[in-house]
Amino acid sequence: MSFHNGFFHHNLQFSRSFTKKLNEQLAKVDLFHSQWLIVYYLNQFGCSTLVEISNYLDVEKPTVTRTVNRLEERDLIEQIPGKDKRERRIQLTESGVKTFQEAKKVVEEFEHQLMSGLAEEDLEVTQRTLIFLKEKLKQS
Repeated sequence: MSFHNGFFHHNLQFSRSFTKKLNEQLAKVDLFHSQWLIVYYLNQFGCSTLVEISNYLDVEKPTVTRTVNRLEERDLIEQIPGKDKRERRIQLTESGVKTFQEAKKVVEEFEHQLMSGLAEEDLEVTQRTLIFLKEKLKQS
């Protein structure tokens, strides 16, 4: 295996598999991973701009815009008038909050099943490692 015993290669493989399996689970509530990320963000942080969401998720604004448009078509989010008409602010609708709650149960069950059998100390080390690496990427 390559540098660092293939850590990053394994991480990429895990990420793809995780997203694929999560999409299968989220299909139960008619969401995709990318939509879940935005619904989750809006539930956590409230009314936000597309730029704020884009920065948080570290994805391009056009990608966020396409996903937001799909969520808006499904009446899961709505636009809120802002001070600056050029700035698009969005928030969850009542239906969006309900969908979040349903999806949260699905995601929590999936994550719980996935994590079963993992020692707590291993989880803590893995979390610290991922946070450390994420911060290093932000600095570069």
